[in-house]
Amino acid sequence: MDTAVSLRDRKIPDEIKKESKDTPMTADEKKKYRLVLLRRTFSYLSVGLVLSAVIGGLYGDRMHFIWALCASGAVLIAMGWWEYLRVTDSLSFIGRKKQKKEEVPYSLRKEKEKKRHKPAFMQRAEDFEDDLTPYTTADTDLFTEKQLSYALVISRIAAGVLLFAASFVIPQ
Repeated sequence: MDTAVSLRDRKIPDEIKKESKDTPMTADEKKKYRLVLLRRTFSYLSVGLVLSAVIGGLYGDRMHFIWALCASGAVLIAMGWWEYLRVTDSLSFIGRKKQKKEEVPYSLRKEKEKKRHKPAFMQRAEDFEDDLTPYTTADTDLFTEKQLSYALVISRIAAGVLLFAASFVIPQ
């Protein structure tokens, strides 16, 4: 009985700790989580604004731009609600997402393949390896799948509400 380890004395692996709800995020993790939220929110905002501007430009009318803003905001709110239902397992008829295989960052690969040149507007923060700082990019590997899904929900709904509100602010 002396060699037996009691349940209180056993150490919990970090993977299990990360999944539990009892462990709060550290201050550094909260900053990175906010960065992920802001990056996703502003990417949705930019897409909504550009599509609305294109629709307004095609029709040549400010009213169509305002309607497109309102419609893109409503679509983003609906997408956020759909993601929330998926996260809370309320959609039983939808299959699970396939998990991607973890990739090694490009700078750490031993055999680097040649990349085709991409214009700057199509590149992401990971394409500029030498410019990466903790303030410009957030590592999403720190967060669980559930936390990332909630970040997606929050960012879609926030961007949708901002686009919807912008449609009321712009004068006709």
